[in-house]
Amino acid sequence: MHQLVPQKLVTVIASDVLEDRLIATVRNRGASGYTLVRARGAGSDGLQSGNLDADTNLMLKLILPPERVSGLLDDLEILNRKGYHLTVYVTDVLVMGHEKFERPMDI
Repeated sequence: MHQLVPQKLVTVIASDVLEDRLIATVRNRGASGYTLVRARGAGSDGLQSGNLDADTNLMLKLILPPERVSGLLDDLEILNRKGYHLTVYVTDVLVMGHEKFERPMDI
């Protein structure tokens, strides 16, 4: 039987202009890594086609131990209050090889 450990998957959808700030935030919160992809779609803020810099979103995903999530959400809430449009959701996940998610990034 595989050993699966409960962790949290945090997904952030935000404007592309926040990329550096979001990466700095997840590093400061001790994330072991992240995955970032460009995102297109439509929602209450309109169409995000990705055709223009001002019209481009990103999707940032990271896995954290549950005890680190609250601090990250505090930082993201500050950005939201400053007027940046963020969609943030947290999902319970079971992770194999959980040890790699418990130490901060090397880079």
